[in-house]
Amino acid sequence: MRVQEFHEQLIATCGKKRVSTANSLLMIHASDSSFVEGVSPSHVVWPSNKKQIEKILQLANDFKYHVIPISSRLTNRLHGDTLPRKENTLILDLSNFKKVIKIDKKNRVVMIEPGVTFKQLIPILKEKGLQLLLPLHPRDNKSVVTAALDRVPITIPRYQWDSSDPLLCTEVIFGTGDLFRTGTAAGPGTIKEQWKGGQAQVNPMGPTHFSPFRILQGAQGSMGIVMWATMKLELIPSKQKVFHYHSEDLHSLLALQQELIKYRLCNEIFILNDLALASLVKKEPQEIKELADILGKWNLIYIISGRGGLADDRLAYLEGDITDLMQDLDLKNVKCEDLIEEKEIIHCTSESTPLPWRARYKGSFQDIYFLTLFEKLPEHVELVEKLVGQEVEVGTYIQAINQGTAYHCEFDLFHDPMEGNKLSRVKQLFLTIGQQLIKQGAFFNRPHGLLAKMIFENYSEETIRALKKVKNIFDPNNVLNPGVLCFDD
Repeated sequence: MRVQEFHEQLIATCGKKRVSTANSLLMIHASDSSFVEGVSPSHVVWPSNKKQIEKILQLANDFKYHVIPISSRLTNRLHGDTLPRKENTLILDLSNFKKVIKIDKKNRVVMIEPGVTFKQLIPILKEKGLQLLLPLHPRDNKSVVTAALDRVPITIPRYQWDSSDPLLCTEVIFGTGDLFRTGTAAGPGTIKEQWKGGQAQVNPMGPTHFSPFRILQGAQGSMGIVMWATMKLELIPSKQKVFHYHSEDLHSLLALQQELIKYRLCNEIFILNDLALASLVKKEPQEIKELADILGKWNLIYIISGRGGLADDRLAYLEGDITDLMQDLDLKNVKCEDLIEEKEIIHCTSESTPLPWRARYKGSFQDIYFLTLFEKLPEHVELVEKLVGQEVEVGTYIQAINQGTAYHCEFDLFHDPMEGNKLSRVKQLFLTIGQQLIKQGAFFNRPHGLLAKMIFENYSEETIRALKKVKNIFDPNNVLNPGVLCFDD
C-alpha cells in the first residue's frame, strides 16, 4: 500500500507524464560503463520546477525512498556515481532545467540551471565574446554545473585561484527538502533585488563564516540538489598561438611546465602521453594509432593569447620571455615540432565533443585520477607503467591546477568493451593501481565507484564520523544518493 501511495503522490506532484515506471527505462538506469553493480530504480521523475523537487524530497523522507539527481541525458555515464545501489530509489532527472538565467559580461559570470550542457552554453557565450573555463574537450551533453560540482579540472590554471573554481554561488535544496542559497547569493534580499543593487553573485564564501558550497562539491549529489549556479567566465582572446613540445623525458617537460605556470606566461597548458594526445585530436582508431607512433612519448601543449589592438605585441613579448626561460633551463631533450595542426588543438580546448575523447581509441576506458604534488608525478607514472606492462594501453593526462600548486594526474586504461574475456583483467588492474597509488600518497579528491570504498577504508574513523555528522545535518534520512562516498548505511 505504501508503494502505491508513494507512486500516486509522485503523480499528484509532477503529473502522470512526468513519472515513469517503464521497465525498459529503469533498466537503462541500472548500469553504466563503470565496474559498479547497480540495481533498477523504482521510478524516473522529470520535475518542472523547484517546488516539485522540494515536495519529492519531502515525500522521499516520509516514505523512506532514496533520490538520485542526474543533470544530463542518460548517455556515456562512466563512474557509477548515479547508479542506484539500494531498493526503492527514484531517479530525479533535471535535464529539462536548461535555462541560462543571466550572463553578466562586466563581472564575467553566468548563472545557469543544472541541465545546461557544454554544447548549449559554449556558443551562447561565444556570441558575447565570453568563454567558460573548460575541462579538456568536455562531452557535448555533460552538465556544466555537474562538472564544476565534481571539480573536473580546467585547462587554464592561471585563472584558478581556489580548488572550487570556476564554481561560485549556488541555490540548493538539501536532503531535508529545505531551500538554501550559498555565498553572496544568500542575501540580503532576493536574487532580483541583489541584481537591482548591482550584485552579481560572484563570491562563493559564506553566508557568515560558513561556506556550505564546500560540502556540495565532490558530494556526488549526496548532500543536496543544486537548482542553479553561477560560474566564472573569461573574455575570448582575439589571437592565440599553440606550442607543442615533446620528449622521451617527462622530467624536462614538467620543469618547463612549472616555470610557464609560475610566471603566468600562458593560458591553456597540459601534458599528455602519445596515445592520450592522439586520442584527443583524432577520431578514428587507425588515425589515433598512426599519430601516436610519430609523437614523442610525452607532449606538453601550451597556448599563449592576446586581446585587442595590442594582441600581436603581447604574443611577441610572451614568446620572447619563454625563449629566454627555456635557455636558462637548458632543455636538451625537448623538441618543438608542428606534428598537429594548431586549429585541432584550439578546437579541443575551446569546444565540446559528441562522445568522450578517451573512448575513441578502443571504444571504452576506465580512468583513475587523483591530485598530487609536482615532485611526485614521475613516481606515480613509473608505478603505473610498471603495473600495467604490456597488458593494457594507457593514456596519461597531467593537468596543473590552482596556479600550479597541485596537479591532476589521470591514467586511462583503454579497452574494447566487446572483448569481455579481457574485462576482468582490466578490472583487476584498475583496483590494483588504485590501491598502490593510495599507498604511494596519491590524494583521491574525487573518489568514484569501486575506488571510493577502497579510499575511505584508508581514512581514520574520526574522519568518517565527522563526514557522517555533516551528512546527518543536511540529509538525516540518507535520502540522497546513498552508497556513494562513505554514506552506505
